[in-house]
Amino acid sequence: MNDLPLVSIVTVSYNQAEFLEEALLSVLKQDYKNIEYIVFDGGSTDGSVDILRKYEKDISFLNIGPDGGASAALNAGFEKSKGQILAYINSDDVLLPGTVSRWVEYFKDPTISVVFGDISIIDEAGRPSTLPGKSVSTFLAGPFSTLMYAVGASVIPQQAAAWKREVFFNVGGFEPANKTCWDKEFFADAAILGYKFQRIPMVLAKFRVHSASISGTGRNQTVRVIDHSRIKRKFDKAKIRGNFLTAKFLNLYCKVFRAARYASRSIGL
Repeated sequence: MNDLPLVSIVTVSYNQAEFLEEALLSVLKQDYKNIEYIVFDGGSTDGSVDILRKYEKDISFLNIGPDGGASAALNAGFEKSKGQILAYINSDDVLLPGTVSRWVEYFKDPTISVVFGDISIIDEAGRPSTLPGKSVSTFLAGPFSTLMYAVGASVIPQQAAAWKREVFFNVGGFEPANKTCWDKEFFADAAILGYKFQRIPMVLAKFRVHSASISGTGRNQTVRVIDHSRIKRKFDKAKIRGNFLTAKFLNLYCKVFRAARYASRSIGL
């Protein structure tokens, strides 16, 4: 294992016992053998703690108690980490088998700092589902550039993403004030600093949409607007912005790119 980069994965959990065990096992059963698994539970009262105790011997570090919210818990988890490669999986999402090995393979290119893949959308029971207003149960990621991300054309599926340790600490971790899209802001910060992102053209994780979800359901819309506005100001401050026509073109380009991926996938290419 000493020849394999250490990969640190953090899960933050709070009252999601219904999904927690599947999330834990999706990490613990990875075929990659040099994983440090860190779990922060905010003091769940729904049986989650019993599940965590069941797997405690397989978890590298377990913290149970008030944690200041998701962003703060993630920051605390990664502060405890020692890995060269970092990622997190929410307690209601699932890593697919072989995902960590795939991340590590792509990071053999020393110029790459962030990798991301595709995700499947599932419901409470783990059945194929869709995001509100969408018609597909698999999200195929499109191309990435900092400008594309700034104008909302690129999307990084957090569940299928990983990054080098230096990215996290140079960015300064996740913004504690962000309550709805801390992953989006983190990737924006990394892009502004010039880190190279690389798309992995395969499904690497499952994103669960359910009644208590924050992402993908339109909940907390007022707070979401505030969080998105702060991200936009960061891009504006870095002078990374596109005019109306540029934004329209880049969004269309990414949609066409993704549509071509869906078409190729449907005929088995």
